[in-house]
Amino acid sequence: MSNESIIYIAAMFCAVAFLGIFIWVCFAFYLKSKWLPYVENILDGHRFYSLNIFLAGHGILSYAIVFCSKWHAHRMRMLEKRDQVPKKVQRLFIFSFYFFMASVALFIGSVGVIYLLRKMEA
Repeated sequence: MSNESIIYIAAMFCAVAFLGIFIWVCFAFYLKSKWLPYVENILDGHRFYSLNIFLAGHGILSYAIVFCSKWHAHRMRMLEKRDQVPKKVQRLFIFSFYFFMASVALFIGSVGVIYLLRKMEA
């Protein structure tokens, strides 16, 4: 397989990763409008992350870590409060976290492969 065909395949993976990030942003809009204020009221008691979409993205990932890990929940002093959030909502945040991480890893990996192969050609 030639370098050009590998670069083409990596570019396709890059496009899929970009599409995944776009889907995650759309999903973040959904979580921001429906579930983020609810989760913020339970866990923090104030609404900071639901002010705009940039803070919402950070808040979604932050709360997903709280739902994924007891250590992080204890560290952020939310261990007892996280059980008050319904499991369905927790799963949405956790799915959003893993979907975002997979899309970003695919994007960075494919861009890295393209960069390395282009550098080898020169």
